[in-house]
Amino acid sequence: MRLVQLQGKRIVSIYFGGGTPTKLAPQEYALLLDAIRGSGIDVAQDCEITLEANPEDISLSLMREFQALGINRVSLGVQSLVDEELILLGRSHNASRSLKAIHEVYDAGIVNISIDLMFELPSQNVATWEKSLYALSELPITHLSLYNLTFEPHTVFFKNKNQLIPQLPPDEERLKMLQTAIAHLESMGLKRYEISAFAKKGMHSRHNTGYWTARPFFGFGPSAFSYWDGARFSNVAHFNKYLNFLDQNCFPVDFEEKLDYPHNLQELLAVRLRLAEGVDLTAFTQAHGSLPKELEQTLRSLASKGYLSWEGDILKLTAQGQLFYDTVASEII
Repeated sequence: MRLVQLQGKRIVSIYFGGGTPTKLAPQEYALLLDAIRGSGIDVAQDCEITLEANPEDISLSLMREFQALGINRVSLGVQSLVDEELILLGRSHNASRSLKAIHEVYDAGIVNISIDLMFELPSQNVATWEKSLYALSELPITHLSLYNLTFEPHTVFFKNKNQLIPQLPPDEERLKMLQTAIAHLESMGLKRYEISAFAKKGMHSRHNTGYWTARPFFGFGPSAFSYWDGARFSNVAHFNKYLNFLDQNCFPVDFEEKLDYPHNLQELLAVRLRLAEGVDLTAFTQAHGSLPKELEQTLRSLASKGYLSWEGDILKLTAQGQLFYDTVASEII
């Protein structure tokens, strides 16, 4: 049903993610990719096609099948390379399984490999964090996403929040963990190009960069989000309801929002500042409208406090601003 809207657009990234995508057989992905390529949509020759996977679901033979289909990037939910931390996180793999999975993906011919790591975990300290970091040194990864633990509603962590919070590392330990990670990753050639993302030269996540630069995208499947024509919307979460919408030839959307100026510009600017390259304000205002005086005053105030660097037309976070991004974003929005 979205085919008409995609006419005249070039698809630069496709991302199979959410849940456990490898539970579907490669043949199912073959049908999906054949349908996309045969629909008349302009799919870029170098389109980044990512498959999200858990280490315990990886095998060399399976990855070879996916590579043959055109999957050219894999994102692995490693989370930690310390077994005790994986147990705390409720993961079903151990550190050695993660290491093996990374090599199996690489040996299958998929050389663009991203992994996720988590820090600021209960009872974690710099010494245990360094175990994960040092284990990365000889791995053939090209990208790493770094996350801290958050207590999301309806999760085991949220349920046990009161018991876990006292076990979290103190602020000075968290800062040392982040600084240690940045130094170690950059020594490996993984440069920080976004608040939570590090990549080797030329290996930035094309898909995720689209989120930060407001590139339009469609999400398919229950609960999937989309951003199109300046509006964001999400699909219904219930699987059967989702199918019923499709059976009735209706879009399965249950939430939609389109911010008016200047609120849309404020949000876009805050998100764009996540990128280390910052924002070219001339290009930004040409695309999205001029900066309101109140917003410009806010930006100058943040710059005077050391959170932003404003040189010529380029606005970017300082090192301090990267540490306190949430503060910067809330001021802008």
